[in-house]
Amino acid sequence: RTCLRKALTMTNLDVWEQRPAEEANLFNPAFVGSLIYEFTKVFQNGKPDGTPLTYLPIAFAVSLHGQTRNRLPASSVTSLYEWVQDNEDLLIGLNERIEGLLPYVREAIRFSLGQGSIRFCAGHNLQLGESRAHFSAQFIRETTPEVTEIISKSKFLARWFLKSGSESSILACWGVRP
Repeated sequence: RTCLRKALTMTNLDVWEQRPAEEANLFNPAFVGSLIYEFTKVFQNGKPDGTPLTYLPIAFAVSLHGQTRNRLPASSVTSLYEWVQDNEDLLIGLNERIEGLLPYVREAIRFSLGQGSIRFCAGHNLQLGESRAHFSAQFIRETTPEVTEIISKSKFLARWFLKSGSESSILACWGVRP
């Protein structure tokens, strides 16, 4: 089980110039920050008091992992709990993926806070800030199908989490401790 509170306070990224090009491109703070913005925007539309910070690593570990992303349901009407139970093989390695993504999520949160696209509000929730950090229509048209699908599934996960109960229940469903 991943303990997000501990993991969110640790840092261990290489300095930018020393990162492999593929890692720097895929996990750059602007891209991940825009995923955070889009997730938060969708979530905030349904719950104005903000997006729990703990949802971000789970959402990105799911949406960035091709095998898991491809098996997500087409509709948020599908029960999260039943889907996880029916697809429990996808939980294998999830904690490791979450822990591997945490440094990039932390970096993107710091970047986004600095850009003013998100802000902290009550407790550990995030809300949209004054600046926009969405993916433009041109970006969506010109990017790869995989990136488009990652963005789409990140938004889907925000809608799904909104409909799936309390924060503690959703974390427990994925096998994650706050």
